[in-house]
Amino acid sequence: MYTSYGRMHQHDPAWWRWLANRVPLLDIATPLLRRLAMLALCLALSRIGNVIFLPGLNLEAVGAALSSGAAPAVLQDDLQGELLGIASPLSIYYLGIGPYIDASWTISLIMLSKTPAGINRHLQSLRRAGREGASMLKVYTQIGAVAYAVILGAKRAIELRAFAGRQVGFVTTTMLHLVAGASLLRFAVDQNEAQGLGDGISLLICAGIGARYANMLQALPGVLAAAQVPAWRLIPAAAGCVALVFAATFITRVEKRLPLVYYKKRRKVEEEAPSSSVLPPEPQRAPDYLPMRITPSGTGSLLMASFVFHMIPAALGWLSPALAFAFTKYMFAPAALPWSFGAFVFLMSLLDLSGGSNAQEFADWLGGVDAGVKGISPGPFTEEFMIAQQRTLRIVGGLSMAGLAIAAQLFDSVCVSQIGFSLNSISLILMSGFITTAHRQAQALLQIPRLARVLQQEREALKPSNIDA
Repeated sequence: MYTSYGRMHQHDPAWWRWLANRVPLLDIATPLLRRLAMLALCLALSRIGNVIFLPGLNLEAVGAALSSGAAPAVLQDDLQGELLGIASPLSIYYLGIGPYIDASWTISLIMLSKTPAGINRHLQSLRRAGREGASMLKVYTQIGAVAYAVILGAKRAIELRAFAGRQVGFVTTTMLHLVAGASLLRFAVDQNEAQGLGDGISLLICAGIGARYANMLQALPGVLAAAQVPAWRLIPAAAGCVALVFAATFITRVEKRLPLVYYKKRRKVEEEAPSSSVLPPEPQRAPDYLPMRITPSGTGSLLMASFVFHMIPAALGWLSPALAFAFTKYMFAPAALPWSFGAFVFLMSLLDLSGGSNAQEFADWLGGVDAGVKGISPGPFTEEFMIAQQRTLRIVGGLSMAGLAIAAQLFDSVCVSQIGFSLNSISLILMSGFITTAHRQAQALLQIPRLARVLQQEREALKPSNIDA
C-alpha cells in the first residue's frame, strides 16, 4: 500500500509534488525512476530556452548579416558557448551558467588571495561551519551570479543594439530577458543536483555537446566525401576516442584507501577483558577504509580550466588588446596549445577548492565516529596527516588530468591532419565524466531495493512455517 505522495515525499520540491499528484506513475516510482524523470525534466528545461530568441530583434537584419558571409562576431558561436551549454548566440540562454561560474570563481580567488582580509575571514569561517556555512556560501554565490548576469546582460544588449527592431527600451528589455534566462538555467541545475542524477552544470554542457555531435555526425558523410578522406581512417580515430574516455574514467576512479581503526570498540574489549588475561584477538572482518580520490571533483578541474583558459583573452582584451593578442598568439599557437592548456589544467587541479572535504572536516568526522587512521594519533596529528595526503594526491591528480588534456589536444591535432576536422575529445571527456557521476548515483540508489529484497528473503526464511518445513 502506498500512502499519499505528500506524506511520503514531503521533502521534495513543491512543484514536483504538484506534478506527482497528477501523474500516478511518479507517485509510486522507485527513487531511481523519479530521479531519471527529474533528470529528463531538467534537461528539457535547459534546452527549451535555446530556441527562444531574444524579443525586439530584427530577425531580417540578422538573417541578412548571416547570409552575407561576413557575419559580425556578436552573431557567431564559439567554444565558450559550448562550455556554457549555449546553442544559439541570440537565445535568452546566451549567458548560460557563466554568471554563476564567474561568481564562484570570484569567491575562490578571494579565499586564495586572502584579499580583502575581512571578507576572506568571513568566507573562511563559513567554509568551516559545515552545512550551514555551505548554504550561506551558496547564497553569496547566487547573489554574485545575479550581479554578473546584470553586467554581462547589459553588455550583450549593447552589442546587439545594431540589430534591434526599435531602440527605445531595447537594452533594458534584453538585459532582463538574459538575466531571467540565466536564473532559469541555474534553477534547472539546482533541481537536478538535488533531485536528479549527476552534476547539474555538466548536464547543461553535455546537452550542448550532444546536440553539436549529432549535427557533426549528420554532416560527416558529406565532409568526408568533399575532403576525399578514406573511411578506414575513422577506425583509429574512433579507437582513440574510446581510449581517451577509458583513461578519463580510470583517472576519476583512482583512489588511495587509508585503513581505519575504531577506538570505541577497542576500549570496550579492554574494559570487558579480565585484568590478568591477554586481550582476545579481534574477529576476522573486512577492514574499513577511508577512500581519497586523486580527482575529488572528477573532471571538474578540466571543465573549469577549459572555461577559464578560453576566457582569458576576452578578460585581457578589457585591459589591453595588445596583451590579449600576444596571449592568443603564443598560448593558442598549434604547437604550444597542448602544453599551455595542459599546464593550465594542472594549475586548476591544484587550486580546485570545490573538490572533496578539507582536512579539518575529515578529522572532525573521524572524531565524531570515534575512529582514526591506523598508525596516526587522533586530533591535530590526523589533521596534519590528512593535509599532507591531500596535497600529494592533488599533485598526482593534477598531473594525471594535465597528461589527459595534453593527449586529447594532440589527438585532435592528428585528427585535423588525417581526417580534416577535430573530434573535440575534451568535450567527450567531459561527457564521460557526467555519465560516470550519474552511473555512480544510480548504483547507490539501486542498493536500497536490493537490500530490501534480501531482508524480505531473510524474514521469509525465519518464519515458523518455513523453519518447521
